[in-house]
Amino acid sequence: MKKVAVVLLRTFLRRYPLATRLNLFNSLEQYVWLKDMLEELRPELFPPQQDVIEATVDETGLQKPDSSVLGILEQSEIRGRIGYYKAKTYLGARGNGHLFSAIELTSKRPVIIKEFLLPTANFTKINAHQRQNGFQRLACFQLADGRRQDFRVIQPFEAIADTASCERCFLVSDFRDGTPTLRQHLQQHGALSLPIVQNVLSQILQTLDFLHNQKFSFPAGAVQNGLVHGNLSLDSILWTEQHDQPFVYLCDLRLWEQWFDPAVKDLQPTQVTPETRQQDLRAVGEIGMTLLQGLEAQPITIEPKLRQILDSLRTAKFDQAETARRALLKLTERSPSALAPLNERTAQIQPSSRFSALLLLSLGALAIGALMLLPRLRSTEARPSSIPTVSTCCLAEVSAMPEGNYTYTAVQRGTWATVLQQRNLLQRGSDLTTALALAQPKLRLQYIPTQSLDQVLSQVQSGAADFAVLPLIGNLPRDLLAQEIAYDGLATVVSFSYAKRQQGLPATLNGRLSLDQVQQLYTGQIDQWQRVGGPALSVQRYTSHNPEAIALFEQRVLKVQTLQTIPAITKLAPLDLLRRVIRDFEGEGIGSIGMAPLSELWGQCSVYPLALSQKGQGAVQPLVLSDGQAIEPTTDLCSRKGAYGPALDRFQTGQYPLSYPLMVVYPRNNRRSAIGKKFVELMRTIEGQRLLRAAGLIPLTQATQQPVTSSTQR
Repeated sequence: MKKVAVVLLRTFLRRYPLATRLNLFNSLEQYVWLKDMLEELRPELFPPQQDVIEATVDETGLQKPDSSVLGILEQSEIRGRIGYYKAKTYLGARGNGHLFSAIELTSKRPVIIKEFLLPTANFTKINAHQRQNGFQRLACFQLADGRRQDFRVIQPFEAIADTASCERCFLVSDFRDGTPTLRQHLQQHGALSLPIVQNVLSQILQTLDFLHNQKFSFPAGAVQNGLVHGNLSLDSILWTEQHDQPFVYLCDLRLWEQWFDPAVKDLQPTQVTPETRQQDLRAVGEIGMTLLQGLEAQPITIEPKLRQILDSLRTAKFDQAETARRALLKLTERSPSALAPLNERTAQIQPSSRFSALLLLSLGALAIGALMLLPRLRSTEARPSSIPTVSTCCLAEVSAMPEGNYTYTAVQRGTWATVLQQRNLLQRGSDLTTALALAQPKLRLQYIPTQSLDQVLSQVQSGAADFAVLPLIGNLPRDLLAQEIAYDGLATVVSFSYAKRQQGLPATLNGRLSLDQVQQLYTGQIDQWQRVGGPALSVQRYTSHNPEAIALFEQRVLKVQTLQTIPAITKLAPLDLLRRVIRDFEGEGIGSIGMAPLSELWGQCSVYPLALSQKGQGAVQPLVLSDGQAIEPTTDLCSRKGAYGPALDRFQTGQYPLSYPLMVVYPRNNRRSAIGKKFVELMRTIEGQRLLRAAGLIPLTQATQQPVTSSTQR
């Protein structure tokens, strides 16, 4: 059976050009059961003489990179703020930099490193140092509200400056950054068909609309309304496919490319103005013409209405990307939702799922030996590379566990403290601490809580604690690493009184609020529920006393204020908060609102968590029934206990706007104990995930989200 699998692997990987093949190869290496076969194929797929060519000749054929470029291959590691990286193979030049296939040394996941040079011939030492600092502060970006959303832009997750030489910088992205550009795709396949061009242009315009109109934050803390691409061309758009459908990603934004262009003097992020917006839209028009005509610009007949749209783009007659996209959609019978909406994770490359399908079809017709392979194959299907792996069955199966006494910490009254208090997890009388002690008897963990988030991180940095468990509120210090073990989310709740169901807040609010309305309710700008469509009730405000929840609420919702600056907000323990909200409504006729983590509200039915929406997007309810349908104000939560729970996909993707991961934070220093990483392994076992779920958290994968034998009563 192994021989058959090797043949299929070889056939699958040889279909792709070397650069893409290497990315797929590195991606498949994350699966332990494939490693031996991949190592057997490595000499054949990447012969030594070909590596030499790849390392000395640029794929574009324009230049031969010298040692200043290829020196990265000799480095044992590149140290970043969130990881250590090792460059493996040179992939070629693109934009103002050079691409290398690499791995993150701790997790072994494949990444792409883009190396940028600041040669002394073009930059003085002072100027190079200034550009390095600016590059680190502004090269990466994320949505200002903290959501994680795939909007088809390569978003680097780390910008690194080589401060020792002042001549190099590195940008680290996931393996999609190494896929072919539109130009390379046209060189290989020629001009595209009309339906594909319309699809590709629609995706580009939709991404630009998102990019131009969302609010983004930078690592240094600055916030900006909208970003322009500023560098849009056939060379800054990547071609990917999923299930034989094209998906394109924008890359090489001016935001980071500009730092390495000696001619550019104004190095701040370009503001979105009518002029800069038009620059992006004109580029889309030029790209559309080339996709239809090919690189040789062969004369063709273009459908008149499509030509009119392309001409309008090229002559700046559209003022918004969305306006142009709506005009484009009128040319096809396909609805906008058919063209890859941005709130879905459809645009991620899944090379392993395509390979798995091929392998399953082939091996399914073979002898009984295939049955040994099928469970492993199913575990690799359609799993985005960003979702942590959960494969080991049990806590006791985690090997090489350090022995002895270790100390870890978390915030007092925080989420982890709540988890440790839960009893009867999976079986009567069992809690998380007991389960760990029984599974790993030679490991002795002592939990010592601290008062604040800053103190938690300081304890790990100083060595007073070996690791910590908490949600990350701000940037992680450079000497620490973090890995997620579960999800949680802030819930905004109101009374779910059955005595006055029809006049209750869930029904009159239609089960939802916007984040802006939540902010106005908590800051006192709205003090009557009638102003947001509710009943004639005054507003009373409560929050959990959980310090982590308060910090997240201030960051995600209040934004410019803290709870300390707002009067008349009462902080309560979870059970007290639930009692006060329903008592206010039924006994005092007051419409109280509460904020707390879902993990603190799990298993109750006295309050109703409202669906939350952000500007321009629909409301998202965090709880769903067993059939996947969101709960509604008419759902009888008390009689349906066990038949509903958090929607995993809405937390994985950040679709629920107040979702967040719970992380294990440990030292980057290899001379310190590895217990932090091993604790992550324990929590990522199937048993560990089920224990966390029973304690009220949301597991990392659907496979562990099965009914447990005993649930915690709150």
